[in-house]
Amino acid sequence: MDPFNRLVVITDREKTSNLSLLAESVHIKVEQMTRSEFDQKSIRSNLLIAFPFVGRQLGKRGIPDELMQCMAKGSTFLYQAERSLVDPGFSLNIGLRGVVYRDEQLDRVLNALKTMMAGELYYPRTVMSGMVDEVLQQRFKQGFNTDALSAIQLLTRQEKRIIQLVAEGSRNKEVALALNISAHTVKAHLSSIFRKTKSRNRVELLRWIQQSNPAYTSD
Repeated sequence: MDPFNRLVVITDREKTSNLSLLAESVHIKVEQMTRSEFDQKSIRSNLLIAFPFVGRQLGKRGIPDELMQCMAKGSTFLYQAERSLVDPGFSLNIGLRGVVYRDEQLDRVLNALKTMMAGELYYPRTVMSGMVDEVLQQRFKQGFNTDALSAIQLLTRQEKRIIQLVAEGSRNKEVALALNISAHTVKAHLSSIFRKTKSRNRVELLRWIQQSNPAYTSD
């Protein structure tokens, strides 16, 4: 996914939030607004939205209406979340860009902001690996998908390697290092992969792998 141009931080009060201050400290353009202001504002597609999730639960019991409305407006991640209440695997599956927990160290919060503003997902490698495991299991339970097979035939060997690394949770810099290519080249390959698989982001790419079933192979 392309990098975001600005971060929108939703708050419960008008006072400048710590997340906004941290983002500004690494030169991220920030626009902070209350929930009521956010509800009345149209959001451009190149904005990343930080949604406060203090003391709220997110899992198989359902998604709060306010969060669903926020996600309908644009790319969203949670902040101030409680580890015991928010399931990161569920968050990834419903399309959230990441989860920043309340007890996160400052350096990790900064890393999370930089990662997501660059257009990448922010989840632990174990969560990404878990999704890959589910994908692999489904590939052996389902039949061939002819549309996916046509897309696979268009992928180059290098693009298949990149898909495999992305599915394992590797970020652009890690992919570049593993394949001995530049980060710019990785972005170019990902753009081509998204186009060929009709995916808009990494989550949709993982779903595409699942749908492609045994037809997909990294060779």
